[in-house]
This record gives sequence, structure tokens and C-alpha cells, in this order.
Amino acid sequence: MKHALVLTAATIVSTFVAAAPARAVDAKRQPVVVELFTSQGCYSCPPADRLLGEIAKRRDVLALSFHVDYWNYLGWKDPFSHRWATVRQRAYAWSMKRASVYTPQAIVNGRYQAVGSNRGAVAGMIRRAQDDGGAPVAVTVKRVPGGKLDVTIEPGASRSAAVANVWLVLFDKARTTDIPKGENAGKKLTYHHVVREFRMLADYAGKPVHRIVSAKGKAGAAPYYGAAILVQRPRGGRVVGAGVSLAAN
Repeated sequence: MKHALVLTAATIVSTFVAAAPARAVDAKRQPVVVELFTSQGCYSCPPADRLLGEIAKRRDVLALSFHVDYWNYLGWKDPFSHRWATVRQRAYAWSMKRASVYTPQAIVNGRYQAVGSNRGAVAGMIRRAQDDGGAPVAVTVKRVPGGKLDVTIEPGASRSAAVANVWLVLFDKARTTDIPKGENAGKKLTYHHVVREFRMLADYAGKPVHRIVSAKGKAGAAPYYGAAILVQRPRGGRVVGAGVSLAAN
């Protein structure tokens, strides 16, 4: 499979995306947000999934794997797919004035996009986002007793008051699946930072926000490995702040 609803083929280059040691993200420095839109039903996606696994080791990057649902008709239903992942990707297509969506697609800070398996392009987008001058909103996410998160959002140096949405993202560290059907039939594939729950918490309008929320999600008995907060302009706009807390295991 090439890409959904798009004619552009992936360009694979050999530029290496440097991986920093796996450590907790420093809350004082906002990570660059890399979102990969992928699917177990997409033949072209495994190289992008592996690349995201490398990027997920970096402490200066928040890597997230969003599994869309529009490939499920091909004979294998991706167990991690969600309608809200597809809706989110389509919001980006609207914001970026693109006529279609495709997989694998990488979106960086809600501003830049490229084929998710293109190492050089993804590395370039991360560098470009880091050169943008930093996030105008400061986000801190801390784990507190009871499987909960202490979330604080404050204006950064720019004191930006523009309206934004506050999103809670809960994700697994890694999941491995044997694929018995579809275009990836017979493969054993591993996915990293798989988003399992995604919902809006609040609106941000330039004033501090403080919330205590569950890291267990709606149905989980144990907290998710990863819990992130994204502060983002509406309708697939720029990510203006991000924070993450990773479990010790």
C-alpha cells in the first residue's frame, strides 16, 4: 500500500535521527510533539513505526502513535485504531489545506508534515520546531498518589492569550501484535507510544489552568505508562505547549 487517498510516494533517505538516552522529559523544557498517523492495515507503515520507536527514546521529543481506522476494511481491524485518531488527522488536513489524508504521516507540533518513514524529513521538522523559539505556554505534568496527574498550564514568556484546547493523551509504552490478515499478514509488528485514550480537558485563554486528572483513563485498573498534555490551537492548529509524565517501568 502506498498512502491513503494520496498519490505522493514515500521518499526514503538514510539520514539518521539521533536518539538521546531514554530519560524522563524535563518539565522545564517543552518537548517537540511528533504524531505518527499509522495503521496495522497499512503495508507502508512498519518502517515509520520503527522510526517512531527510535524517536520515542529522545527526552526532547514527545512521540505519539495515533492509529487511524480507515484501513480496517481491508481484512484486518487494527485493535488500536480509533475514530478520534482519524478525526484528528483530518483536522490537520483541513488546517494545512491538504485535500486528503494518508499513512504513514508524521505531524510535528501541529505545524509541519511529511511521510512518517522519511528519516531526513522527520529529523528536519524536529530541528525546525526546536528553532521556532520554544512553546509560548508552559506545561507541567506530575504523577501524584492514587494514579493521578497534577497538571499545571501557565503563560510562557510571550504571555500569549490566544484560545487553545487542552488535550489529555494516555499511551502505552509499546505493544506487539501478530498480524494474521490484511496487507501485513504473517508479520509480528511492534508499536511505540500507542495512544489509547485522547480527550479534551479544558480550554486555555492565557490564564493559568490547574487540574487533577486520572492517569488510569476511563477503564484502566492501572495508570498508563505515558500521560501527556497538549495545548493546541483549535481545529488542528499549532501545538503551543506540551508536557509528559512517564511511568518508571
